[in-house]
Amino acid sequence: GEQRLPRRWTHKPGEDTPAAKLMKALAPDGPELATDDPVWGKRLTLRAAFFKALRDGDPAAQSGAFRALLNHRLTYTLPADHDLPAFLALLDAFVAQGKPDRGTLRKLLADGLDDGHGNRLAGLQRHLLLRRAAFTRADFAALAAAVSRLSAEARAPVDRFEREAELGPAAVVAVPAALEALTLTPTGWVIDRDGPNAVRGVRVEPDALTAELSGEMRRRGLLGDADEVVLALATPAAVAALPAQVDSPDWAAASARADRALALKLGLLVLSGLLVLALLALALTAHRRRQRLLDLKDGFIRTVSHELRTPLASIRAMAETLERRLKDEPRARDYPTRIVRDVEGLGFLVENILSFNRLDHDRWVLRPEPVALGEVLAWAQDEVSRHAPRPVAWSVTGPAVTLSADPALLQLVCLNLGRNACHYNDRDPITLAWAVVRGPTGGITLTVTDNGRGIASEALPHVFTAFYRAAQPKGTRGSGLGLALCRQVMALHGGRIEVARTSPQGTTFALHFPPGAVQG
Repeated sequence: GEQRLPRRWTHKPGEDTPAAKLMKALAPDGPELATDDPVWGKRLTLRAAFFKALRDGDPAAQSGAFRALLNHRLTYTLPADHDLPAFLALLDAFVAQGKPDRGTLRKLLADGLDDGHGNRLAGLQRHLLLRRAAFTRADFAALAAAVSRLSAEARAPVDRFEREAELGPAAVVAVPAALEALTLTPTGWVIDRDGPNAVRGVRVEPDALTAELSGEMRRRGLLGDADEVVLALATPAAVAALPAQVDSPDWAAASARADRALALKLGLLVLSGLLVLALLALALTAHRRRQRLLDLKDGFIRTVSHELRTPLASIRAMAETLERRLKDEPRARDYPTRIVRDVEGLGFLVENILSFNRLDHDRWVLRPEPVALGEVLAWAQDEVSRHAPRPVAWSVTGPAVTLSADPALLQLVCLNLGRNACHYNDRDPITLAWAVVRGPTGGITLTVTDNGRGIASEALPHVFTAFYRAAQPKGTRGSGLGLALCRQVMALHGGRIEVARTSPQGTTFALHFPPGAVQG
C-alpha cells in the first residue's frame, strides 16, 4: 500500500533557506550559537573544540576532536536540517584549513563509514537524498552544491548523486489488480510480483523500443522504409504475449520476392552440393597422393639415415686413428680432432632424425626399465663436455631418483638439452645447472638452467615444433628437431616439457615426470 520506489516526496514549502544560513553561521568565523537542547549544545561544543584544534594546527587534537564528533553523530540523531548543515560546515573548514585523510573523506561523502562496532554512518550523498523532504528547494540545492564540491575535493564519485539530486518527485505507479506474470503497463512500467504484498518493476519506453526495433530490422533488410513495428497496448499485458505487430504495406510484394529468392537459393544449394561432392572427390585423391608422398619421404629418410651411419662410423674410426698417430705432429694441428667432432655432430643429427621419424610414426617400442637419473646425467655430462666449443660448468642438485623409463630416450633428451645449451651460448664458461625436485603428488620435476642467449618471446610458442629454428647469429647450427624430439619423448613417458623461464641471461627448461614414472 506504500510506494517506496520511485520515491514520492515533496520539498518543504517556501523559498527560505534556513539550512544554508545555518551552515554559513556554523563556519569557523561564525557567531557563537546558544541553545537549550542538550544534544545540539553538545554538538556545538564538540564543533568548537575541533575548530580550536584547527586554529592551533595540532593534528593529534584535530583527529581526536573529529572522532568525538563522529561518535556523537553515531550516538545521537539530530534533525536533518541541523545535522547536515553542521557537518557540511565542519567538513568545509577541515578541507580548507586541515589535512583530512582523503580515503576517510570519501567514505564520509559517498561510501559510508563503519565504526567497527556494528554502527554505520551513511554517506552524506545518500543521507541528503533520503532527507530531501526536510528542506526547501533552495536549501536542498545549496546543500547539494556543498556535497558535490566536497566530493570533488575527495575524488569521490558524484555523477549519480548529481543526477538523482536533479530528479523531481515520482508519480504514482498504477499496478494492475490481477498481477500473475511479468506485465507491461500502458504507462511503460514492467511490473512483477515480489512476494504476497509487494511488487517491483522498471520503467521502459515502449515507443522508443519499438522505434529502435524497427530501425534495426530496416538495417538488416527485414523491413521496408514504410514498415513499422507497433505495440497496440491499451491495457496492461503480459510481457510473454505482448500485442506487437508489423505494419507493412509492402508485405505481399516482399513475400513474393521471398518465394522467388527461396527457389533461387534451393537451386544454388543443389549446385553447391554437387560442387561439394566434386571437391570431396578431389580432396580424397589429393590426400591419397599426399599419403604416398609422405610414405616415400619416410622411407627415404630411413634409408638415407641408415646408409649414412656406416660411412660416418668409418670416417670417425679413421679420424680417431689419425688423431692418435698424429697427436705429436705439429703440421697436423687440430684437424683430426675437428674431423672427429664434426663427424660425431653429424652422427648425432642422423640419430635425431631417425629417432624423431620413429617417434613421429609411432614405430618406437617403449622399453621402460629402472634408470638412475644421476647416471644418465653423468653420461650426458661426459658427452656434452667432450664436444662443447668451450669449457662446461656442470652441476646437479637434489635427491637421487630412479625412474621407470627407456634409458636410450632419456639419454637423448638430456643430450639434446645439453648440446642446445652449448650451441646457443656465447659465454665462457658454459654453465648447466640441473636440479631434481620431488612434487607433492609423488612426481618429480627435473630442471636445467643455462647461461645462453635466451629465447625470443615471439619464438616461445614454436620452440617445440619440428624443424622450427628461431633467428640466431650467423654460424649457429641446428636442425630444429631437438626440442620437438624432447617433447615427444616426454609425452611417451606420460610427462611434459616446458620453458619455465627465459631471458638474455639464460633459459630454464622443466621436465615433469608423473608419479607412475618414479620408482624411488
